Amino acid sequence: MNRIYHPRSFVSLLLTGFIFVALPLVVALGSAIQILDGLVQQSAVAVFRSAGRVDNCRKVAELLNREERSARLFLVLGETEHLEDVTARHREIEELLGQFAGLNPGSELIGLLEQLQNKERLLIEKLTDLSGTATDRKSRQEKAVTGYSEIGSLVEELERSSNGLMIKEVDALKERVQSNKNALTWQISGLIGFSVLLVVLFMSLINKPVSQLDRGIERLGEGDFSTPIVVSGPRDLETIGEKLDWLRKRLNTLDREKVRMLAHISHELKTPLSSIKEGAGLLKDGLVGSLSDQQIEVVGILDNNCSKLQKLIQNILDFNMAQAKEVPLDFQDVRIDALVADVTEDHRNAMLARNIHLKTELLPVQVNGNPQQLKTVLDNLLANAVKFTPDDGEIGIIMRRKGQMLRLLVEDSGPGISEEDRAQIFLPFFQGQQKNRSVMKGSGLGLAISKEYIQNSGGTLRLLPSEQGACFEVVMPCSRDEAP
Repeated sequence: MNRIYHPRSFVSLLLTGFIFVALPLVVALGSAIQILDGLVQQSAVAVFRSAGRVDNCRKVAELLNREERSARLFLVLGETEHLEDVTARHREIEELLGQFAGLNPGSELIGLLEQLQNKERLLIEKLTDLSGTATDRKSRQEKAVTGYSEIGSLVEELERSSNGLMIKEVDALKERVQSNKNALTWQISGLIGFSVLLVVLFMSLINKPVSQLDRGIERLGEGDFSTPIVVSGPRDLETIGEKLDWLRKRLNTLDREKVRMLAHISHELKTPLSSIKEGAGLLKDGLVGSLSDQQIEVVGILDNNCSKLQKLIQNILDFNMAQAKEVPLDFQDVRIDALVADVTEDHRNAMLARNIHLKTELLPVQVNGNPQQLKTVLDNLLANAVKFTPDDGEIGIIMRRKGQMLRLLVEDSGPGISEEDRAQIFLPFFQGQQKNRSVMKGSGLGLAISKEYIQNSGGTLRLLPSEQGACFEVVMPCSRDEAP
């Protein structure tokens, strides 16, 4: 199977996952730093411009005041040094207004600066114009000096416009901060979401091989040696999976050898046991001579225990053969309701003797399976129910159908199965601690054999939780030819 990524080890997968998950967060951090740096630069430029405007407005106002004072002194005293001071202040104002315009290109302040510059130039021209009579010059210069009030109004308007422009720049900066904040929020949210997706992806990549190992070990613990153990993921975990699969194959081989050995031993035990039982039967029937009462009692005990031992050996044979799958299964369509009726008839005398009430809800349903094995399953379940149900109790056999699946319940009103026994109830030779009135102890193979037989037919057998007694559920597929 081709894969995009082939991790060499579990550690490299973890390291790769950490890098991929951390990468979007690093990108988000870098983007945030870049946005903050841009805002800082823009804020610095805005502060520099605002401070420059305020400083230039203050300097222009000071220079115009000094220029006006020198101009008025010139008018009063007539000294040329005051006129020279006016001319010097004019040059400083010209230079300062040029710098002011250069710092605010394209703004609304340019028009005010041009008006201020033109009016100041015109005023200076009138003050420095020495043509005409002394009276005309005096009158012209006095009229020019009155223009400083208009220039002062322009300076005040320039200050107001500068403050308004500063407020607009602050508002624009706030809008950009909010816009960048929203963009950064969406960006970080998207990157965090992407990181979460990567976390989920790498968690699945990490969890998948671990889960496969866990399921493989569980199946080995449950005795399932037929299902291959396949682990896909880092190569070191795949190697562990291959070793587990080798262990599965080895255990499967050993288990089959064990089953064959037990089957062979059980089969070999049947022959001498049959001879012992036949001999006990001849003695019991008196064919080899009459026996005393004590001898008859001993022979009866011998015959009874031979029967129990034969049944135990047969159960061992059936269980091992079912596990080994060495007996060809004669599958055919079987009416489960008719099979239930046959099995209940076999146990009718035992139920009548103890006044046990049998409640049945049967359906005319067919399943495909081995008739003898299915009858053995029903017989084991009903025998257990009769054994553990108290006198005057009740047993229920209920059939339900859902689609192509048959659900059969066998319930009893006995003491039930303890919590510690529930997990082991289907293990071979397991016998719980339930109290029952039967003096005959079972082999502990009935439920194990029943589960194997039901699985042979493609179904499941399990113990359901119940408030009173035990409730076993058999689920099997119905015959294909039978309509739901």
